[in-house]
Amino acid sequence: MTRGITTFEDGTLIEMALAGQTECFSVLMERYAIAVRRHIMPMVRNPSDIDDLVQDAFLKAWLHLPAFRFEASFRTWITRVAVNEALALHRRRRSRPCCLTQANLEAFPSPCESPDQAFARSEAGLTVLRAIEKLPRKYREILILRDLEELTARETARHLKSSVPLVKARLFRARHMLLDRLNKDAA
Repeated sequence: MTRGITTFEDGTLIEMALAGQTECFSVLMERYAIAVRRHIMPMVRNPSDIDDLVQDAFLKAWLHLPAFRFEASFRTWITRVAVNEALALHRRRRSRPCCLTQANLEAFPSPCESPDQAFARSEAGLTVLRAIEKLPRKYREILILRDLEELTARETARHLKSSVPLVKARLFRARHMLLDRLNKDAA
């Protein structure tokens, strides 16, 4: 960064930044980062949040720099952006509780299945596949296409070169045959 641009006024730096000289915005950041930080410090307890807010404020200012109307000083504008960011952070944190005081952690079930449940599910799937393999070919094909590959009745009929009513009738029979087969295997 050349030493000369650090002496330019804010308005000139903004116009130059808008013209594509991004180092001019860096001068503005260096010039006002400490003031912005001091202004939001009483609003935010966590020092790392302050750093994030300052960074977010300058990012937002960079993105909305073309909207800057020169009605106020850049310092006033960037400070207001930072204050708005701090207020938004406060609203986000207030809307969701930070911790729950629950003595019984069993009250919070895991969204994931347990290893036992996963094993049982895979075993059930294998049992169904073995039962499907034992069905006659014309019923097995219908079940695989409709229930496993999730084709529509029309797509299945097109694939098997048959009619939609025939597909529906065979699917009905195939599901009943599969149910009977699973009941026999379970007994």
